[in-house]
Amino acid sequence: MYCNACGKAIAEDARFCTYCGTVVGHPPAPKKLIRSRTDRKIAGVCAGMGRYLDLDVTLVRLVWALVTLMAGVLPGVVVYVLAWIVIPEEPEVRPVVAPVHPVTNP
Repeated sequence: MYCNACGKAIAEDARFCTYCGTVVGHPPAPKKLIRSRTDRKIAGVCAGMGRYLDLDVTLVRLVWALVTLMAGVLPGVVVYVLAWIVIPEEPEVRPVVAPVHPVTNP
């Protein structure tokens, strides 16, 4: 494979040109902070934070609860509710259903 920017030969599985540093192929999609629809206990805030930070969701929930108890319950609850309002929800995925054609008898 060749780099489109500098024209030098690079490895087939390379993501960057080793000579000029240009991104080769499709750049990875940026991560988005969104609330989960499937892995939620209350509003999906901790699940969304866990996915965004690449951490275990249970760990995020435990840390959130611990910080909430240590800082006072009211600030932790207020921040959670604000995150619930501000962080967008994961888009709903609906399965594609093929139309059913009636069977006609001859």
